Amino acid sequence: MSHGQTRALRAPKTARPNLVRLHVSGDICPNLLPRLLGLVAQFDQIPYGIALTRHRASLKLAIDLGRLEDPRAEILINKVASIPTVRGARLVALRRD
Repeated sequence: MSHGQTRALRAPKTARPNLVRLHVSGDICPNLLPRLLGLVAQFDQIPYGIALTRHRASLKLAIDLGRLEDPRAEILINKVASIPTVRGARLVALRRD
């Protein structure tokens, strides 16, 4: 590298903790994703990944989160299910490879 050039430093790779995936199906609504992310933030979580698929009459979302203890996971699911445009929600543990 010549003088004056810089190279981006990469963060060292670290193993992800055990993850859970929050699956949510709901009506098409512009507020659904922001509301879900707001709830996730209330649990001091930063998603590892988010996937959203829009179908003709519904939305399907998957949000990867760090492991939640059972009581907190139950509270999160209940809060998500109480959103009026949510049709269904569940948490699934992800296997580590």
